[in-house]
Amino acid sequence: MKLNGIWSTILLLSIASPAAALPTLSTSSTTTASSLDLDGEGTATTHIVKVADLSFSTDNTLGLTLQVTSGAITKLAGEDIEFQVVTVPNDASAPAEADFTVPSGSAYTYVTSAAGSEARDLYILYTPSALQDPGDYSGIIDVSVFDN
Repeated sequence: MKLNGIWSTILLLSIASPAAALPTLSTSSTTTASSLDLDGEGTATTHIVKVADLSFSTDNTLGLTLQVTSGAITKLAGEDIEFQVVTVPNDASAPAEADFTVPSGSAYTYVTSAAGSEARDLYILYTPSALQDPGDYSGIIDVSVFDN
């Protein structure tokens, strides 16, 4: 190709790189997730409830990071109920109250260190008020995975 009287050659190089797959995530809520006990009749207890089954995988040799949000179960013009989250291996025993170490409103993280697949159960811990308002409440839990 001639450019302002100077001959120039353009060389295009294409370097093949392996395809990088994104981590995968599958979630399935449990039946107990839609029927949480609110007590509210003068007494209240702490509840630990399995709310979802999680499965995730990566082909990244450094593994992945699972991140789960916590927050509050809310009712319009009602009193919020804060909740915490934790995961345990699939079909393991329910966690104890002491296993919920991440405060409500903070992100819980679980990190793997190798490529592969894993299944875990997601639990929440919450304590309603002794005189919790009856009615419909809602809450959101965001679950994400990221390659390390």
